[in-house]
Amino acid sequence: MSLGSIFRRMIISANQSSYVKSRSLVYHDIHSDNCYTDMSTSLDMFIKHINVIREMGFNIVSEITREEGQIQLTFDDGFLGIYDNIKIINELDLPVKLFIITSYIGKPSHLDKSQLLELSNNPLITIGSHTDSHKRLSNLDNEDVLNELICSKEILESLLGVNVNDLCYPEGKFDKRVIRFAKDVGYINQYSLIPGPFSAELFKNVRRRSLVQSANKKEFRSILNGGDDILERWYMKKHFKS
Repeated sequence: MSLGSIFRRMIISANQSSYVKSRSLVYHDIHSDNCYTDMSTSLDMFIKHINVIREMGFNIVSEITREEGQIQLTFDDGFLGIYDNIKIINELDLPVKLFIITSYIGKPSHLDKSQLLELSNNPLITIGSHTDSHKRLSNLDNEDVLNELICSKEILESLLGVNVNDLCYPEGKFDKRVIRFAKDVGYINQYSLIPGPFSAELFKNVRRRSLVQSANKKEFRSILNGGDDILERWYMKKHFKS
């Protein structure tokens, strides 16, 4: 583990509170036998996370509707581990929001069209956009930003036959222009990597999420108790282009 990761864990542990504000959590994948990315969480640790969530009295929901007591699970990029381990998702009754990079569909380690359609037909799975090619939106000109947003939405809606209303920013990078364009294109909820309670919007329709994929049980519990909220300014400096 890097010094930065150790320092982050110390800060989170030291700043947790006792409230149970509703939160959206970030993973990239889960794995048992086959691991498709170094951002994946082992199935054993993922189940421990789920147990902590429920022990603390949270309900795991598809969409957060209350200020307290709810947790949303999100997965970025569309790796194959979710498909491989869908039995666990079903057995544990876990609603999941899955953000797809449309140009990655069918590439090695990623879902193909038939697998994505099968997941989309599962009532526990909601599909959102992670843009078309995963470029940093805040670094693109206006035309390219719109192309990334529109192309991904159209591909997913055509393939799956559902409305795609959710977007998460590639690498968490965004600016006010991106927020405006995404809203105009039709994304109702935009998901960042800025930690904090779900109800505390950064900007209109921009949601906070806490990165938990590498967290051990102690750190994970601390995050659910608000331990990473203190890192908001650091994450904003890292991800938001003013």
